[in-house]
Amino acid sequence: MTNRLLSSLFMGLFFVSILDFLYFIGLKLNYFDLYKIDVYFNVLFVDNQNFYILMPLSLVLGYLLMYSAISKNLMKIYIVIILLSTTTLYKPIGKAFGENIFMQQNQRLKLGSTIFDGDILYSGRKNLYVYRKKLDKTVKLPKNEVTNLTAF
Repeated sequence: MTNRLLSSLFMGLFFVSILDFLYFIGLKLNYFDLYKIDVYFNVLFVDNQNFYILMPLSLVLGYLLMYSAISKNLMKIYIVIILLSTTTLYKPIGKAFGENIFMQQNQRLKLGSTIFDGDILYSGRKNLYVYRKKLDKTVKLPKNEVTNLTAF
């Protein structure tokens, strides 16, 4: 029984990782690179993973695909889900997904004594990436020095 659970977990991690990789590579190519956000793919991938969902999902998916009586039908569904994950590789869809997940529009920010408006494109570990409409440029700011005045 333990062998089945471990093999289900590892195979499930493999199957889920394929979906995750396709999804995040689409976001990286069509959102992060578009707005010139210089975040390494590995950091992006790890920082935006929900491991509390990933592990149980991997275990269930692995078990269903390997040991279930309906595994052949589930594999067909899984292939359709893979195709859906690849849609983020299409530029308009990848950009839209990135904007829906990461972008916070029309934010008023303060850096030192300067107050300005912009769209927060991504809030990383140490930096905040803000799109300044007036400059038509993405600006990288230290996260600990910026105050979001819109949140108040």
